[in-house]
Amino acid sequence: MMMNVRMKSLVLSAASLSLLAGPAFAQTAVLVAPTAPAPATPPTTAAALAGLDAYIEGARGAWQMPGLSIAIVKDDQIVYSKGFGVREEGKPGKVDADTVFAIGSASKAFTSAALGMLVDEKKIGWDGTVHDYMPSFELHDPYVTRHVTVRDLLSHRTGVVTNGNLWYGSGFDRQEIIRRLRFQTETLGFRNKYQYQNEMFIVAGEVVGAVSGMSYDRFVASRIFAPLGMRRTSTSVTDLKALANVASPHVLVDGKAVPVAYRLIDNVGGAGAINSSARDMAQWLRLQLGGGMFEGKQLIAPATLAEMHSGQIVLPASAPDPLFKFTEYGLAWGLREYRGQKVVVHTGAIDGMNSAVAMIPDRKLGVVVLTNGLPSSLAAAVQLRVLDAFIGGPATDHSAVMKQALEDTARTAQEKAAAAAPSSAAAAPARLPLDRYAGTYSSELLGDVVITLANGKLMLARPQATAVLEHERSDMFKAQWSSLAQKSIFGETPAGFTFGADGAIATLDLGGDTYARKHGQ
Repeated sequence: MMMNVRMKSLVLSAASLSLLAGPAFAQTAVLVAPTAPAPATPPTTAAALAGLDAYIEGARGAWQMPGLSIAIVKDDQIVYSKGFGVREEGKPGKVDADTVFAIGSASKAFTSAALGMLVDEKKIGWDGTVHDYMPSFELHDPYVTRHVTVRDLLSHRTGVVTNGNLWYGSGFDRQEIIRRLRFQTETLGFRNKYQYQNEMFIVAGEVVGAVSGMSYDRFVASRIFAPLGMRRTSTSVTDLKALANVASPHVLVDGKAVPVAYRLIDNVGGAGAINSSARDMAQWLRLQLGGGMFEGKQLIAPATLAEMHSGQIVLPASAPDPLFKFTEYGLAWGLREYRGQKVVVHTGAIDGMNSAVAMIPDRKLGVVVLTNGLPSSLAAAVQLRVLDAFIGGPATDHSAVMKQALEDTARTAQEKAAAAAPSSAAAAPARLPLDRYAGTYSSELLGDVVITLANGKLMLARPQATAVLEHERSDMFKAQWSSLAQKSIFGETPAGFTFGADGAIATLDLGGDTYARKHGQ
């Protein structure tokens, strides 16, 4: 799915692909048929698991997904854990329940849990102001700076408009990202509207560090991963180098899955830096479904966990939704009603990896699905298949319905793009010779973009992202990103130049972000 470089919504889902997690959880409702309420007597675990292997393998093949790993928890037991396919296309290594994947924005709930532990210790409060805990935190609006709470960070209700380029490909570390947030002037209104926000979860992770006296990474490793026995879980791709049984991310190139390298995203921290396996994530589900208790030890107070699973803001309805009766966001968890059941969910993604986590707390049921390719629909479809099986009642082939819907949407988008494309014969030439567009363009929020001329082509570079600027018409170009991962995420990004009254180039507009040309260039 092509995306504007601005990445206004950075979470991946069945209907909206993003880098970490698009909407915060799988937006699949409009893609599937309505289902009946749950029956009074749910099926047994054995009955629910019947046919699941065949369904997953068939769906995986239909989506051409290289690999998938899944674990299901019921009544505090792992009742199903299995891998399908391969870790890397073209290589024999098989996926199993211990294969490590990037989980993207499913990391956010770990950040919320870490802060919940600090709430239990009375070191912070959900409604404590972030600026009090971390005085370096500053937003463009002084009032919002002084009033944003931990609860606001974790429920996407600060009103600050997200911009993924602040972390993705920027080269900025977490502290520099937080420093630059004061230059984001766009807002939806404080506590006025849901705005999915990775940058605020970076802040949330650093609040953990500021209050606890240890880094976010060390805190979640020692206070969550270790007590849960999540031995194959980490917060940096650098930890994967010494680890065996790791899945490779994949992107689609001409309809085929092609492996790509892991991107170093340590700077996204509490928003989406975790790598884990299905079996490890099953332990996390046990904690969530056990009221904060794991194997006899209370790691999070029941009331604290319940607050994390409680709605803090209502999500806007993008379309009539026959499947889910409400959609809210809690403290790093999405909340929905499905067949009369409260479902607690989150998805995640980053460069060729997708995750889907769902729980029905009242039934002590949880499922995690991890995949190493695009799109995210397969993980969402398998997740719904599991919920259907354990709830009982009429089943829907969510995979087939989603695949058809995605193909229809893609075809319609291509037709619209073709109809809107300007005629090459009518395209106006560039106003200036190409070398005159070269220079450094700067944004207080996003840093510098450098444009050079090489071999007759304009080349665009950010610290960790490069593109060729192909001329379209007049002073409009299309940025063709260099890496396969960037191409799959961004597609072609519009790049246009504006001119001042003196006739000199004034700005570069790159996918909706404005960069001013530096003086003297």
